[in-house]
Amino acid sequence: MTEDIKNLTKSVDVIAQTTAKILETMATKKDLEGFATKEDLNGLATKKDLASTEFRLQKQISGIETDLKSFKQETRENFDQVNEKLDDLHDTATNHDKRIEVLEEKVLR
Repeated sequence: MTEDIKNLTKSVDVIAQTTAKILETMATKKDLEGFATKEDLNGLATKKDLASTEFRLQKQISGIETDLKSFKQETRENFDQVNEKLDDLHDTATNHDKRIEVLEEKVLR
C-alpha cells in the first residue's frame, strides 16, 4: 500500500509540474487581444474568392499580353512603311540633286 501511495504521489507531482509549466507558458486574454477574432475574419476573402479573382486576373493578363503582341506587330509594320517612305523620299531628293547638277552644267556652259 505504501508503494501505491508513493507512486500516486509521484504521479501527482508530475501532474503538478506539468500544470505549472502550462500555466507559466499559457497565453492570457491580454496576450490574445492583438489577434484577429472570428468576426474580424468574416470580412476577409475566402480561398474560393481568391481563386476566382486569380482566374479573372489571369484572363485579363492574357488579354493584355495579346494586345501587346498585336501592338508590337502593328508598330513594326508601321515603322517598315515609314522607312520605305523615307527611302523613297531620299531617292527622290537624290534624283533631284542629280537633275539640278545637270541643269546647272547646262546653264553655266
